[in-house]
Amino acid sequence: MRICPACQISYDGSVTRCAHDNRRLLTVAAFERSMDDALIGTVLAERYDILDRLGVGGMGTVYRAEQRALGRDVAVKVLRRELGRDPDTVARFHREAQALSNLRHPNTVAVLDFGQTPDGLLFLVMELLEGEMLSTRLRRDGALPVAEALRITTGILRSLAEAHRAGIVHRDLKPDNIFLARVEAHADAEELVKVVDFGVAKIRPGGVDAPIDPLSTQEGTVFGTPRYMSPEQAQGRALDGRSDLYAVGVMLFQMLTGAVPFGEDDAVVVMAHHIMTPPPRVLDLNPAGDIHPALDALVASSLEKRPGDRPASAEDFLRAIEALPIEGARPGLTSGPFAGSARYPRVTATRTATVLALLLGLGIALFTALPLRRRAQTPVTPAAPAAPPLSAPAPVAPAPPAPVAAALPQPEPAPEPAADVVAPPAPGVTRRAHRHRSHRRSTSRAPAASVTSTPAPPPHAPYPRWSD
Repeated sequence: MRICPACQISYDGSVTRCAHDNRRLLTVAAFERSMDDALIGTVLAERYDILDRLGVGGMGTVYRAEQRALGRDVAVKVLRRELGRDPDTVARFHREAQALSNLRHPNTVAVLDFGQTPDGLLFLVMELLEGEMLSTRLRRDGALPVAEALRITTGILRSLAEAHRAGIVHRDLKPDNIFLARVEAHADAEELVKVVDFGVAKIRPGGVDAPIDPLSTQEGTVFGTPRYMSPEQAQGRALDGRSDLYAVGVMLFQMLTGAVPFGEDDAVVVMAHHIMTPPPRVLDLNPAGDIHPALDALVASSLEKRPGDRPASAEDFLRAIEALPIEGARPGLTSGPFAGSARYPRVTATRTATVLALLLGLGIALFTALPLRRRAQTPVTPAAPAAPPLSAPAPVAPAPPAPVAAALPQPEPAPEPAADVVAPPAPGVTRRAHRHRSHRRSTSRAPAASVTSTPAPPPHAPYPRWSD
């Protein structure tokens, strides 16, 4: 059953719009939530029908909505009302929203629209994603397989590479802001890594970021952010993209071990650890896992206290992952629009073509080498002396009858054949050569005495009766 938020008329589940005012109907659960959330069932900025609440965060609330002009469902993030009362915050919001709307990477959530309502609410419209947060998967599965952890990390870094080139530092990377989306437009892609909620990102004027107060960062947003906070952010220093890379290192550490480096509940204690305490190694927490020492070293380098000791950029971090001597370290398109899943690996068309080409080449090589090997094993004998022309055979005197013993094989070597008689084959001659010569003798018109007078072949000849 569905209910119209305007006239509150109920319809059965197959109807999606009210017949009286053409409003999108709400589910019963959404209609009940509208009792304590005044935005559900309203029209935001005269363009978006708010259908349900998807989640609540430190910066605001995310809703499912329908964009009236296009008839498509979108996600609308409405910031806390008090943020719209400060002119500086409003100006910063519009600058950041404009910059975020220019990001086009498929691993970054698309910003479609932004603005402010007449009553002062700031809102950001984004593509609607179906799937689950990385935090949900980590709570359910604990440590992830190495290939899956690298695939997710690669998607995050590709998103950050574009954002950092545009001068945007996320500042709040954590599993709650990494979405593992199912993309219906690509049926062969199980999920796509999406970086969401650049809500506290700040444009760096002239490439220099203003200091940030860690206490104000926590105000109203104590949702685990300090566990992923870089040492320089915890100290309120100026930030650049390497601060985000530290957070990526913490998430990669968690995906490989099932735990964060510093997991205390007190935010101040956690930030102190990030500033002063060396983090544990992945191999220390997961010695039985399939963790290559090179991967352990890469995670450790991303968690260095000084930004200069970490990978210099998201691109450098990506290259370091691709250089790892482990399976799954070369992600290729595993985090793009045609991404596969490390849980259910697929054989791509390119891989199939490569394997078939290798098998075909191997078959051709074997087929070519086989006749060469046979020819190499066949000894080549010198050509026999040419016989006189068949049309004018030389006269041969009749030979006396040979004794019977002369027809038997003799241990002595055979005498040289007469000039008009083809010599017997040498040892090792193939059957083909014998048949050729036997055929040539059978077609000649030499007197029979020429044949019978031919000495018998030596006992080691392969075919002693070649001349009958």
